[in-house]
Amino acid sequence: MAPGPRSDEVLDAVRRAFVGDAGTPAATGVRSLTPAEADAVLGGRAAAVVTDPEVLAELLPGTEVTRAIAVADGEQGTVVYTTERVGELPALVAAAVDAATADLAATVRRLRGEAAVLDALHSTGRQLTAQLDIDPLVQDATDAATKATGAAFGAFFYNLVDELGESYTLYTISGVPRAAFARFPMPRNTAVFAPTFDGEGTVRSPDITKDERFGKNAPYFGMPEGHLPVCSYLAVPVLSPTSGEVLGGFFFGHPEPDRFTARHEYLAEGIAAYTAIALDNARLYERERTLATELSRSMLPVAPATPGLDVFTRYLPAVTGSKVGGDWFDVIRLPSGGTAFVIGDVVGHGVTAATVMGQVRTAIRSYARLELPPSEVLRHVSDLTGGLFGESFVTCFYAVHRPDHGTLTYANAGHLPAVLIRPGEPPEQIGEALAQPLGVGSVFPQRTTGFPVGADLVLYTDGLVESRTRDLTLGIEWLLAGIPGLLTAADLGTAWDKLVQELTRGRHDDDIAVIHVRHRGEDAP
Repeated sequence: MAPGPRSDEVLDAVRRAFVGDAGTPAATGVRSLTPAEADAVLGGRAAAVVTDPEVLAELLPGTEVTRAIAVADGEQGTVVYTTERVGELPALVAAAVDAATADLAATVRRLRGEAAVLDALHSTGRQLTAQLDIDPLVQDATDAATKATGAAFGAFFYNLVDELGESYTLYTISGVPRAAFARFPMPRNTAVFAPTFDGEGTVRSPDITKDERFGKNAPYFGMPEGHLPVCSYLAVPVLSPTSGEVLGGFFFGHPEPDRFTARHEYLAEGIAAYTAIALDNARLYERERTLATELSRSMLPVAPATPGLDVFTRYLPAVTGSKVGGDWFDVIRLPSGGTAFVIGDVVGHGVTAATVMGQVRTAIRSYARLELPPSEVLRHVSDLTGGLFGESFVTCFYAVHRPDHGTLTYANAGHLPAVLIRPGEPPEQIGEALAQPLGVGSVFPQRTTGFPVGADLVLYTDGLVESRTRDLTLGIEWLLAGIPGLLTAADLGTAWDKLVQELTRGRHDDDIAVIHVRHRGEDAP
């Protein structure tokens, strides 16, 4: 419907138009209309006489209506009716109301149309700026802009920088298969494309083939043979709001002339602005994530060969979100012939967490080489790093295998319990809730247990068993249920990869670190 505002005065005037044969006011009733009913009854008018018996029966069931007028009222409407005999005057009043408010109704329609455009643009903007993965981001932006402009097809050419600092250009296509452009070279910085690639501004042409800049460059002097026909042309640069750098450009085409209007230009520019913000965010996120991941990987050791033990380790950075950089493991050969196994997690993420992790790992290595007991190693590291973390802290499980005694001595600073599997026995969790995290706790009780030939020890971080959609307790239960399958696997690495996939469904949103120690025993001292 074409909505027009309804005041009490207008409604009173409509009611007074219902006059009986004797010239006296007729009794009237009022019923509000739903938006759908108002659309059907008013048909775009501000007021209308309702005469269709079926419509009246649906609106006012069981009422013998003699006259009825519907009046627009915002998104809804109101129907005024009577069951008495009245003259033709209500029809004249309805026509007068419609005529008097026609301009106002048209203005309201236009304003609501503009509001709908803004709502659509802002909705698209929210969707784009919420993304951090560049590939789907640019495709969604291209699809949204192509649809908003009514283009037959659209493309987005954008620039990325590889790990060597070299820039390269990629593109997305919407409206036609990618194969339609696969055999054509990337657009060059010609007179037509230069304003977009140089960030000078929007280009809108009713027929680009008649533009004086078109067809001036070899070897094609226009569009290559087989290129999709482009008559109407619209191109918008995508500029970083922080640096002013040209991040890329949108290009839209249509085979018919004069298809792009000022509104299409406005929409394309709006989507380009949101795309620029989203790309800036995604590139910043990707740089920090890459830095944190590489920093973490560079600090993680290769497990040394250990007599009598098979040691499997795994570190997997988060595949979703920004939680990367805080988990680590270590395997340390001690001068006495023992081996220390360490796993920990910095509470926090990103480059800061990776840096803290490196400092804590170095401190633990230093104290471990002094052959201090696990409780003393953790106490010294906690004292040393008490003011290092700010608002954060570090959990850590530290265990030492003594092959001459066949024992495992361990202490736990707020970390998840380890899993010990002795031959012929079910998995047992050890070291649960022994002490507070490093930087918080000061006393770290230690325990000693047997670690015979054929036994296995599993240490892990919470990314393996906890996520936003999975409770920690349930995740640990699933891990314990999956461990027996590891013990009989011919290839431990493949078996762990499968178990990680099952536990996380391939979408772990935190780092995962794992140490699996198997006491082989055949070449033990």
